[in-house]
Amino acid sequence: MSQKIGFILLPGYSSMSYVSAMEPLLMCNELMGETRFETFTVALANNRSVSSLGNPIDTHYSLSDAPDAHTWIVAGMSPARHPKTPGLEQFLLTRANGAALGGLASGSYTLAKAGLLNGYRGVVHWLTLEELVKEHKSILLANEQFCIDRDRLTCRGGSASLDLMLMWIAKQVSADTAEAISKYFVNERLGIPSNAMHQELSERTRSEQPKMAEALELMENNIEEPLTTDDIAFHVKISRRQLERLFKKHLNAVPSRYYLQMRLEEARSRLFKGNESIADIGLGCGFSSGAHFSTAYRNQYGLTPSEDRSLNQKMQMAK
Repeated sequence: MSQKIGFILLPGYSSMSYVSAMEPLLMCNELMGETRFETFTVALANNRSVSSLGNPIDTHYSLSDAPDAHTWIVAGMSPARHPKTPGLEQFLLTRANGAALGGLASGSYTLAKAGLLNGYRGVVHWLTLEELVKEHKSILLANEQFCIDRDRLTCRGGSASLDLMLMWIAKQVSADTAEAISKYFVNERLGIPSNAMHQELSERTRSEQPKMAEALELMENNIEEPLTTDDIAFHVKISRRQLERLFKKHLNAVPSRYYLQMRLEEARSRLFKGNESIADIGLGCGFSSGAHFSTAYRNQYGLTPSEDRSLNQKMQMAK
């Protein structure tokens, strides 16, 4: 069943905070091949808000006609400013029972002013903090960049919104799914093509498709001496064509290509971890020769293994 998440966009809301929270939810849907999170936007009035960039945005709803949601997230400003928000506190109070509430940047201040963080750990922007604490002494202030306490989600904004949502996805879906989404965004930041990372199979699909799970386990356990697609199909007791259909449906890949990506990811991990020779890494990941390994690696990552190791070492030294 999909979860509905409503983003309430305050006037001047931080574009970075909002997008950093929204995108992992959309990526979760894409990776899982189903709508696990149904998102919509809400303005205080007139179905319109304005972002921190000055861009007007037409929202799906206003407070007056917003539907029910499983989670409400107030997207605020950073640095925090606190404009008047007519009707918002009452709106949140009427939906506090049975729904999770979150705040990005100054959005957490809005929750706190409404008394909706009383008795919770939460991250609240330092601006006007003293006044807030005097009024609401039971707020347990957290020093982290983001915090999830039961059904309250708060963060300082900016890129911390991404970390907050990854943690929420781990709680609502699975840690494996959150890790796969995190890998996607790390690769995007480093400029690695999205197809350079093999897509993870969700725990739910693993349980519903035991033949797929068995095939993946065979691949994972036979990195050094790869099996052929026919071998894998034989061991899991289905036809090659059935196996290929399952991979296409659930992973949008053919088994041989998926297996190659898995072996290359293992090779890349070993390349960065120690001083093992590139030749040994290639052989240990099922490549028959150094030339074969180097060509496959360059096609996947855009660099040869030695170039990638050298670049990684320089990056580590620069930290």
